[in-house]
Amino acid sequence: MRHLFGGSTSDYAMERVGNQLLVRPGATGTIWDAASDGTQITDLTDLAGTPISTVTADGDGAVAFFGPDGITHLYMDFGYGRRYAAAAVDLGTILQDHLALKDLPGGWPSLDPGGRVPAGRLPSVLDWQFVTDHGALGDGAADDTTAIKAAITACPVGGVVYFPAGRYKVSATLDLPPGITLLGTHSNLMIGPGMTEADYPCWIEAAVPFTGSSVLQIIGEDDGTHPAINGEQRLFNLMIDGSQITGSVDGLYAKGNVQNVVMRDVCIRRMPNNGIITGQAGGIRPYSWRLHNVMINRCTSNGILLNGNTDLTLDDVQVLGCQAQGIVLTNCTNAQLAGCRVEWCGSHGYRITGAWGDWQGSGGMQMTGCSTDRNGQHGVFVDATGNTPILITGLMTRRDGRNGGTGGGGFAGLAVVGATVPVTVNGVTCYPGVDDGGGSTNSPQYGVRLSGASTVLLDDAYLHAASGGLFDDGTNTTVRLGSSITTVRGATTVAARTARPRSAGELGVYVPDGWGKFWRAKRDAAGTGKARIIAVGDSVTKGYYCSDLVSKSYVGILRTALQSAYGDGGSGLYSVNRTPAIIGAKPEAIAAWQANQSIATTTGTWTDTVLWYGPGISSIYATAAATATFTVRGSTIKIYTLAGVNTPNAGYTYAIDGAAAVAVADPGLSSASVRTQTITGLSAGTHTVVISYNGSAGARLQLIGVAGERDTGVIVDNAGRSGAQTSHYFVSGTGNTLWHGGTSQPADLVIYALGLNDANQNVTLDAWAANVYSTLNTIKGTGTGATDLLLVMQHRGNFAGTIYSQYGARMRGIAEEYGAALVNLWPMGQNNYAYWQGLGYWGDQATPGAAGSSDSVHPSDAGHAYIASKLLPLLMT
Repeated sequence: MRHLFGGSTSDYAMERVGNQLLVRPGATGTIWDAASDGTQITDLTDLAGTPISTVTADGDGAVAFFGPDGITHLYMDFGYGRRYAAAAVDLGTILQDHLALKDLPGGWPSLDPGGRVPAGRLPSVLDWQFVTDHGALGDGAADDTTAIKAAITACPVGGVVYFPAGRYKVSATLDLPPGITLLGTHSNLMIGPGMTEADYPCWIEAAVPFTGSSVLQIIGEDDGTHPAINGEQRLFNLMIDGSQITGSVDGLYAKGNVQNVVMRDVCIRRMPNNGIITGQAGGIRPYSWRLHNVMINRCTSNGILLNGNTDLTLDDVQVLGCQAQGIVLTNCTNAQLAGCRVEWCGSHGYRITGAWGDWQGSGGMQMTGCSTDRNGQHGVFVDATGNTPILITGLMTRRDGRNGGTGGGGFAGLAVVGATVPVTVNGVTCYPGVDDGGGSTNSPQYGVRLSGASTVLLDDAYLHAASGGLFDDGTNTTVRLGSSITTVRGATTVAARTARPRSAGELGVYVPDGWGKFWRAKRDAAGTGKARIIAVGDSVTKGYYCSDLVSKSYVGILRTALQSAYGDGGSGLYSVNRTPAIIGAKPEAIAAWQANQSIATTTGTWTDTVLWYGPGISSIYATAAATATFTVRGSTIKIYTLAGVNTPNAGYTYAIDGAAAVAVADPGLSSASVRTQTITGLSAGTHTVVISYNGSAGARLQLIGVAGERDTGVIVDNAGRSGAQTSHYFVSGTGNTLWHGGTSQPADLVIYALGLNDANQNVTLDAWAANVYSTLNTIKGTGTGATDLLLVMQHRGNFAGTIYSQYGARMRGIAEEYGAALVNLWPMGQNNYAYWQGLGYWGDQATPGAAGSSDSVHPSDAGHAYIASKLLPLLMT
């Protein structure tokens, strides 16, 4: 229908001239759909119906025409620099006709006093059943059960049962048929501070007395009442409340063949039993459910208890304050949890349990971006059996293991206990804490706990817990830990972080949580300072029978790797243990080591003093002209001698890199003392140091060794001595331990590897342990005890007696007592000499470095490399 334009007092062709508007009879204008730009309209007619594309003013300047069909607003342009709006003459009539259609078909609906469109005026094609149209009042007083059931019965498949805002009391279970949607206006997730339940009256409330075992139920079973296959229900914007009833009533119960149920924006709260629970009928269980933005709040038993729900999706599902467990999944294969959260539940937060993967189409499950907080036991507890993989990524746990406020109990943020399913965890954090008000005990006890599990792979973890970040009790079959695991133990304020991989599944390795923090701090700062390791041991530590005592011994391999990664702190201690006078090896070995300069060169006569003083607990003496030549590396050189014993003592001279000799006089002491001559200001490279006897004939020059150091970097001192026993290193007079991590030479890490010679000499277990205790007490008693200990039990080969195994068992307890790490090579070598022999790990005295068959205890190059490979990961990470 075309509408008439023009004919009013404002519909004239006019031009503005100065302050006047002048009418322009006969002017021609164009018609547009916008005040500027836009599109010209040419679908016009004159008053007689003749088509025109422009309009022409009559003799008085007036304009009149018909516009296009349905158009009531246009703009006229007569070429005078602006456009004028024009409205259809019958616009008022059109509005009056529309208002007359109130509440009539094709018209507009009026609202009820509550501001809502009455249900009867909605188009019936929507298939909506308003519960209020069936008699429900939603006033919190009347029993609306019959009305709601009537609306459900009247709703066709694909239809909607709609709950306007209100509080709908029900006194019996609502049984849901296939394919219907229950839709509310709003779902209250929880009542927060400052809010009251009266502020948001929008829920289905179970009333007393209540008949039935659940507020809602969906049954897929041919029992004469229900279909054999049920499903496709939708629950949107609903809250189910059980706060007024007691007994064993669940929020939603489903069993049998119930497929493809979707819940979105749903809250089930304060049920006297479970929030959601599923079961089987005829061996068939519900499957392929989707829950989005669902809250289960303060139920008396479990929050969500699903059994056999395969192809399950839980997305942004939160369980809060349930008295038992939060989310329990039993054999829910092919399931995925994303962004879910469980907090303040009395037992476990999440539990993955039962026998999984019991049919060929079964898969595992994945848990992504989920979190826990302040659950009573484990935050996430996996004890499922089967062979389907469980994948956990991006898990955040906090304050779990509350345990009634007492903490402890062995509870963890994540616990894998007795599970045979393979569990892969990539990205998990744990942070401890107490109750919101500051009360109770800090928990959880552990960040991750592993016990009796079949296969666990763990990486990218930050685990801070009360007793330890990561606890493995050694009963697991396979545990693989990645290189990005950091642990912290103690209160939330503790920031002493331990970042390292762990070989928790490997025999012979024990690393307590928190170990290595002193060493790592110095190691990581070695670019601007020094980090020192001292290796205390016997001939194996010294390097027998590798090809090069400097570079091929396990201590030398550690030195090379650490200095390459963190900075070269110099050659460290070059003890007289590496001189022909004291080396105690076969001539072939001495010749080989002299050829590669890994032992010192001497002239004249030097003799072992058999005194256990100073760094390396060794010294040699000369009573007449003699020299000893050492090759060291560093900008500072230290020369160690022993004075005040076996007097009279002689002085000496030293010459560095062929420079003029410098004399050092005997101090004339009357009691034993280790003397240190320090030379600084040298280049940081390699230096040759020649020590020469300088005294009266018969006087003793007692030489201990030479050390080279730089101002920064890692220093590794090898203090190993052939034939050394534990008794040789504990404190006596001026000596021993004071120079191996004690006050005379503090260390950031001491490697302690003694026991073979004790066992060979049948030293009793208690005597051996007492010696070890004495040494470790001195080391840890230095300063504030800021020295880490790495205890090493060598492979006993055919050398040591069976008492050596008792040493190893006792050493584990010593490690725990002193917070030390322990590497026991005896069980690693299968407690068998022939096993290592087959691997080429035993050496040959006649051909150092080569694999042999005659040596009873000393490793080859390959054996030393193997030992280093077991120690280096602990030092590098």
